[in-house]
Amino acid sequence: MAVLKASGLGKVFPGVVALDGVDLELRGGYVHALIGANGAGKSTLIKILTGYYPSYEGKIELNGQVISIHKPADAFRYGIEVVHQEVDTTLIPYLSVAENLLIEKLATPEEGFFVRKKRLRDEARQILQKLQLDIDVDKPVADLSLPQKQLLVIARAMSRNASFLILDEPTAALSVSDVEHLFTIIRKLKQGGVSFLYVSHRLAEIQEIADDITILRGGKKVAHFNRETFEMSKAVEAMLGTRPGDLFPTRIPTQERELVLEVRNIRWGQRLKNISIQAFRGEILGITGLTGAGKTELLNILAGSEKADHGDIILDGKVVHFRQPKDAIRNGIFLIPEDRRHRGLWIEYSVRTNITLPFIRDFSYLSFVLPFKEIPHVRHIINRLKLVPPDPGMAVKNLSGGNQQKVVIGKWLLQRARVMLFDEATQGIDIGAKQEVYALARELSRTSAVIFASSDVDEVLSLADRVLVMRDGQIVGEFDTQPIDRQQVMELATGAVRTTTAYTTAQEE
Repeated sequence: MAVLKASGLGKVFPGVVALDGVDLELRGGYVHALIGANGAGKSTLIKILTGYYPSYEGKIELNGQVISIHKPADAFRYGIEVVHQEVDTTLIPYLSVAENLLIEKLATPEEGFFVRKKRLRDEARQILQKLQLDIDVDKPVADLSLPQKQLLVIARAMSRNASFLILDEPTAALSVSDVEHLFTIIRKLKQGGVSFLYVSHRLAEIQEIADDITILRGGKKVAHFNRETFEMSKAVEAMLGTRPGDLFPTRIPTQERELVLEVRNIRWGQRLKNISIQAFRGEILGITGLTGAGKTELLNILAGSEKADHGDIILDGKVVHFRQPKDAIRNGIFLIPEDRRHRGLWIEYSVRTNITLPFIRDFSYLSFVLPFKEIPHVRHIINRLKLVPPDPGMAVKNLSGGNQQKVVIGKWLLQRARVMLFDEATQGIDIGAKQEVYALARELSRTSAVIFASSDVDEVLSLADRVLVMRDGQIVGEFDTQPIDRQQVMELATGAVRTTTAYTTAQEE
């Protein structure tokens, strides 16, 4: 089986050592996980292996022979492929599954200028069947779900006989069942000798799927584990350079809470059924449940993105009505959405533009933006969030996922929030960035009501002061006494237990 070995890899940018003497070995039939906090060097390492950085220090060997990778075509030739987190950038939405899967045959048809579509479809079906993927080859890619698109990109790499497959945050937006399906395919391909470099921030997944684990911090390799020696606590300590217990901020001592937001009997089609909640200044209200439980729908209604069929939203004792998001914003309700790239950012624009656009009138005069007013505020937010790099003019698309999320949050810090809504706010970001998001949520809870919704049960239990559990568009449990029983929360979220006795009693009253 093929072996890809990198020795002493290094990359220096002006003023920054992005990668410093890193060694890595990918063996056929193994999954090698690569983890690290924001700025650790993961992306730089991937770009070297895939030819996006033509110059670098160190050497790369394939089966003992030194090879040169200076452009993506070199990586393809040596069987190295990458599946990026943003798969939409590598697929053509108006072409069919078969056409995307065998795109090279469209570009260079074997029989002159004509492509035999039946032959193309038949070959596509054979490739998908080998991976046990049930996807209609005639379906436009635009109509596929995100999990299907990710699996399609993996199938395309395998159709090119890739020996080394790099998966960059492959499960960031997948449900539990989708993750299991992906892992089944990975295990099947491992048996055929394929080697995986698996990049993820989800340590539980890494513990399940990885054979080897390399940890980077500050551009250096700081730890290596195999399946037998891997421990989550040691991994977190290596990534952060600090103890795992420091990941979540200390809870604020019990104080008199002030009711800010009340929701009464919200209904929305079949997605939300008689939802009633209260959110207080001085606490973090956590909402958890499986994907599709209704968390996102509830937060979208509170943020004015959707309109409920029935029920009331009461803010500081007054009923409010939101027709659109700007109505909620004017009332001080700010949302960090689940899909940051499409709903939280203007991805092609600068950090500066993204941070100030919601409140651009505060920095304008007679329709002209005043840089002398705008830029100091932007720099203040950048410093407060520890944005890397601290460049107001950088396009947001060039930032890491964690730094993009900081920009999403940062734009709301120009004004004081009455209610701050976090929807899957740590999805797809590294553990260091997660730590900073948790700290910011706790800081905001001192002056605002904070609602933190996440399908990561452990995250919610560790961060929140009070926890609501949702299932099938309903709240099925409430916990306000620490510590909270994780097993009980999971039983409620999955339906193993219908509802908590305490919550049933409270609802009946």
